[in-house]
This record gives sequence, structure tokens and C-alpha cells, in this order.
Amino acid sequence: MKDLKIVPVDELHCSIRTFIVDTKTIIGDYEDMKSLILTMIKAGYMFNMDRDRLRDAMEDLTFLLCPDDDANKDRVERGLEYDDDDDDDDSETDELDDDVETQHRTPRGKNDGGVEDIGNVSELN
Repeated sequence: MKDLKIVPVDELHCSIRTFIVDTKTIIGDYEDMKSLILTMIKAGYMFNMDRDRLRDAMEDLTFLLCPDDDANKDRVERGLEYDDDDDDDDSETDELDDDVETQHRTPRGKNDGGVEDIGNVSELN
């Protein structure tokens, strides 16, 4: 079995760059970077992070190595844009939190269409 080389987030960019230099790999576009990462995994590199973080680093390094390619630039720019979808997720979470709080504030014993609260079980003895 191959020795594993764990790549933590704080060494991600340097590890990929070092592998590119050591293997004399030419990165022309994002597809080349994907192939490189697959080669690294085959060689025993394990990326100990969220895949989104790995993709961000791949996009950044591809743009760094080929800054004149508009596709690489566009990919990085899209990653830097503000995403309004996050706000929608937060408001849905807030609404769910409000529902849970309302359920906890229902007076004891009140039948609100669900199971009746009979109180503290220890009081039944």
C-alpha cells in the first residue's frame, strides 16, 4: 500500500504547486488541473478538507498559471461574487427556529392538534 500524504488546508496551495513543479506538469486549463489532482490522489495525496475548498484552490492556481485564459478568469470571478442564495437559506432557518420556539411556548396540556402534553412524567407516581 502507498504511503499517504495528508494535505491540510494551510498547505494546500503549496502542495499542489510543488507537485506541479516536481512532475513538470503543464497546466493550461481547469481540465489539466483536475487531471493533476487525480494523479496526486493516485500517488497517495489525501486532501483533508471540504471539496469546495479544494476546487477553489484548483481554480486559483489554474488562473495563476494561465492568467490570459478568459475561462480561468471567469471561473475565479464567479467564485468571488456575492451569492444571494445564502440569505434565502438563513431566512428559512430563522422561520424554522421560530416554529420550534412557538411549539415550546405552547401552554401545558393545551391540545394544539398534536399529542396532548400530560406534564412531567415524574409527577405521575
